[in-house]
Amino acid sequence: MSIKLKSPELTVFAAYLRLDKGLSEKTVSAYLSDLELFETFLHGSYGKTILSANAKTLQEYMSQLKLVGLKSSSLHRKISSLRAFYQYHSNENPTFINPTAKMELPQKTRKLPNILSRQNIEKIFSSCDLKTPEGIRDRTMLELLYACGLRVSELVNLKRFQVQKENQWLKIYGKGGKERIVPYGKTAKEYLELYLNEAYPKLNPGFLEEKLFVQLWGKGAKPLTRQFFWRKLKLLAHASGITQELSPHVLRHSFATHLLEGGMNLRSVQTLLGHSDISTTQIYTHVEEDRLLKAHQKFHPRK
Repeated sequence: MSIKLKSPELTVFAAYLRLDKGLSEKTVSAYLSDLELFETFLHGSYGKTILSANAKTLQEYMSQLKLVGLKSSSLHRKISSLRAFYQYHSNENPTFINPTAKMELPQKTRKLPNILSRQNIEKIFSSCDLKTPEGIRDRTMLELLYACGLRVSELVNLKRFQVQKENQWLKIYGKGGKERIVPYGKTAKEYLELYLNEAYPKLNPGFLEEKLFVQLWGKGAKPLTRQFFWRKLKLLAHASGITQELSPHVLRHSFATHLLEGGMNLRSVQTLLGHSDISTTQIYTHVEEDRLLKAHQKFHPRK
């Protein structure tokens, strides 16, 4: 969805984000939405343009956003957008005074990820009907999602050539087309082989569809969608008697949390998840902190 720009400065900045930074249209739209909101505030309150803002007007703007109840995470994003915009203009024009130069980002509230216990994971997985090709497919998808910490889009877009059965790993194309190798274990291997040998030929007659996970459609097959898998997961959870809020991403969170609880370090989990920045993975640091606390209590002489 394109945003109607109000000033040429935003048009130039949008081109910079797309062409120089290579950002997606969704990300560019988010930046522009934040900037246009500030521009509207400046025009309505002071009759100023966005390049005539100063530190005082910025602080007043932030105060207004806080008054309407904007969360710290949303404030963080809006300040980040403003800082990026004014830093760009500082780089382009050395005489320009950046009003965000001394502006600090608000502390983000760390929200702990929602995860499933190992027992509830087993309950959901066991609710798949392995007497049907669809049930075998669903169980295999769940096993791979949890075994590899995949995003649901990565799961439904898997193609046959991305599976390396001999070495038990998947070649994943993540956000921005970034490639990573993710291993899977013995249980996922068993269900993947069961699916490929027994269910896949029935769901994909003639193997005309190259996607790994499909549904029978007429005399052929069509790939599954994220929405399809989301609904399927909720149905399986309901059949298992699990009432907690659930999405495919919860299995990704569970994957990361359970690895850390088992002793894996944060950097390795970052690599497996495909996070480009360790700060994204740090939502799981509560697990390491808890583990360190327990180790300290167990081994320190003054317990």
